[in-house]
Amino acid sequence: MSAKIRSLTVEGFRAYGASPQTLNLSTRTAAVWGANSTGKSSLAEAFEFLLTGRIVRRELLASSVDEFADAIRNARLPRGDEEVVVSARVSIGDGSEHELRRILVADYSKKRPCTSRLEIDGSPAREEDLEQFGFTFSEPPLRAPVLTQDTLSYVFSVRPVDRATYFKALLEVTDLDDLRNEIAALADRVRPTDAPILRKLQRCANVPALADSLGRVSASPPDLASLVARIGEGAQAVLENAGASTPDRLDHRLRKIESILAERRGDAFPVDWLRTGEIRATPQPDTTFWSALDSYQDETRRVDRETRELTQLFSVALGLPGVAGLEEAVDCPLCGAHATLTPERIDTIREHVRARGKFNAAEQAASNALASLRAEVEGLRGSDSAAMPRHLGTTRSGRRTAGFTISRMRELLAGSDAELIESWVVTLRRLARARIAAEGATGVAAAVVRQQIDGMSTGVDQGAIRGALHELAEQRGRLNGAARATARAAQPLLAALTESIDAEADAVGWQEFLDIADDPAGLREALVEREARAQVSRELGAALKQIDRGKERVLDDKFTDYSDLVQQWWERLRPEEPTYFSSVGPRTGTVRTIDFKAGLAPDSDRAGSIMRDVVAVFSQSQLHCLGLALFLARAQHEGMGFIVLDDPVLSSDDDYRVHFQTEVLGALRDLGVQTVVLTQNHDTWKDLENLYGHAGISMAQLIASSPAQGSVIDNTSDGLVAKISRARTLARGGHPDSRKECGLHLRDAGERFCKELLVNDARRRGENNASLTDYAGKTLEWLCPRVSPLLDEDASHPGKLRVFKDRVNQACHDNAPPGASTMVHACGEIDFLRRTYLPE
Repeated sequence: MSAKIRSLTVEGFRAYGASPQTLNLSTRTAAVWGANSTGKSSLAEAFEFLLTGRIVRRELLASSVDEFADAIRNARLPRGDEEVVVSARVSIGDGSEHELRRILVADYSKKRPCTSRLEIDGSPAREEDLEQFGFTFSEPPLRAPVLTQDTLSYVFSVRPVDRATYFKALLEVTDLDDLRNEIAALADRVRPTDAPILRKLQRCANVPALADSLGRVSASPPDLASLVARIGEGAQAVLENAGASTPDRLDHRLRKIESILAERRGDAFPVDWLRTGEIRATPQPDTTFWSALDSYQDETRRVDRETRELTQLFSVALGLPGVAGLEEAVDCPLCGAHATLTPERIDTIREHVRARGKFNAAEQAASNALASLRAEVEGLRGSDSAAMPRHLGTTRSGRRTAGFTISRMRELLAGSDAELIESWVVTLRRLARARIAAEGATGVAAAVVRQQIDGMSTGVDQGAIRGALHELAEQRGRLNGAARATARAAQPLLAALTESIDAEADAVGWQEFLDIADDPAGLREALVEREARAQVSRELGAALKQIDRGKERVLDDKFTDYSDLVQQWWERLRPEEPTYFSSVGPRTGTVRTIDFKAGLAPDSDRAGSIMRDVVAVFSQSQLHCLGLALFLARAQHEGMGFIVLDDPVLSSDDDYRVHFQTEVLGALRDLGVQTVVLTQNHDTWKDLENLYGHAGISMAQLIASSPAQGSVIDNTSDGLVAKISRARTLARGGHPDSRKECGLHLRDAGERFCKELLVNDARRRGENNASLTDYAGKTLEWLCPRVSPLLDEDASHPGKLRVFKDRVNQACHDNAPPGASTMVHACGEIDFLRRTYLPE
């Protein structure tokens, strides 16, 4: 027993406000149009919430579940008695109607899921009770028959482990890592980038002198030679506009523009004086430095001063003949003392000499280390001066002579960006104070190092060096922070001044032109890449959204049937293409590895096709179609009574849209699947009305005029049933004006009935492109004679139509309208003919 949803009502749910909004779904197919941010996705999620009590986006898309805290209730809904409710009116096969209601009890919180209660016909119910109406649920987390762009984009943006969860829900398999990883990486690889060189190109294109040469470049990237030629044309136009001669060579033209620009800017204001350079890092001696000082200190303690002074004498003694190889005591050759120079004494002298050698090496290493540190510290003064904005080192009279004054800045900015000057001045004062403090710390550190060098003979005070360097690092850290703050404050001021200067100098866009002209290959590469990325991005919808939910023990049988279904839907979407979907199923020799295979055919009959994995050969448009085919196959396989498709068609894929509108929706209607199509493409929405207006289609649009009010559902369907229903309401009115208005609605309904009948007849005769627009402007007088031969169920039916026409005409003309009973009877007659010849 399959339920048919007659209407869906939303109150306080996500984008919808406290006022109930109802979507009428009286027919088998519905089309809802909504621009971005009008509540389209919220409407799709309302179906999901009604059936499952949750929205799957929280589980699939949020990097942390607390991001969806308070996500169900409309944020602007007053905290009070207003309930958040999604309800639906459904009918089942026995003709009875029932009401389903889902009421929010507690919204999502940072740690807990939302809670709700389900009611059927006003009584508490469980989710399992929905199965009695024929609602079919898939495996978690994608249980509801709702295909949204949010869940499709999940495949391309989340971590592999999360994508694994997604595919397990569809296929209940685990070995789809390669497929998931390939698809997920696509979004990052093809996302269009806003390259700086393209922003510069756009600014150039807005300059009158460059518009002719560069204005069309973005729309259609030329080859490199043509691009260079256009740049040359632009350079010529700029020079001619500046009243300068034009050199023959492009590089000479560019340098001339550069020279003119620099001259004009310099005449207007020395803007470069605002720039702040990089502050050199504070010297940070490494372990080698401190090890050299430690070694020197150790050697100083080990070798006393007297030994250091006698070392030369010891070296001479060891060099005397016979001393080096002495084996017994002899008289000392230096002082003459008897038998005092022994082998033991010779060893002692050798040790003193060796110690002195180590001391000398340690002393030299420490001296070099200190000298290097001294040079680094003293070199900071010059580097800091070079990094400071030039005006800080210029006298007041020098600044005035150069035209670098606050008053001149204010004049250039014309008061529009005065706060930029004030912000810059504040940071400049801090920079000046920080520079003075840093210079003092630099002087102290340099003096400390010099003192250590001068007093090395008595040792090195590492504590003094460390203390001086620590203070120097702190002061220079403040200087660096102040310099960066000044540079940040100067950046927007510099940009604003440069823009004003260029405007005053009639040189707007010149700098950007010079930048792109110096790199035409980079410009073209960026243009081509942007175009390619944009094309692929338009085609990227999502793929492989849902696959059947079979268990491992039935994979072979399930996938055989499932592949056939997917292929059928694929052929409806992309018929007779040489690259096509072939099958989905377990990889040979494995249990849980699933392959999606594509066929590569040499011609249209697909003979001799070569099989490859779809990820390796499918375009993004084809992957999108495959994702939709998988979802539709699952819907058919599981016997879903209705489905919701949120933007199933890529806006850039016209061929795909045509097949979707005709073949796919036609097949869904033949299967008896109630289909709700949500789209942001207005042309798609109107196409569906024209294609299925004759067979009945519910039309609606979403409006978001007031954030406080929330999204509004406007049921715009002009279907025949709706027209008759409106007329029947007016027919019972007692006032003559109501009956006259009833006549107008009935006339409209009669004309619609005739047009739909003529379209059906034309299609039966093979005119597949027949539509209501073929009979635009035709009245009952023209339509009735052509429709009467088609009313062949009973001989009385043509007469009923003629009588209906006469009564409607009587009501529409200036004479007194017929009575209420006559109008009610006319409503009954046209409704009888509709049910007889245009059954749903």
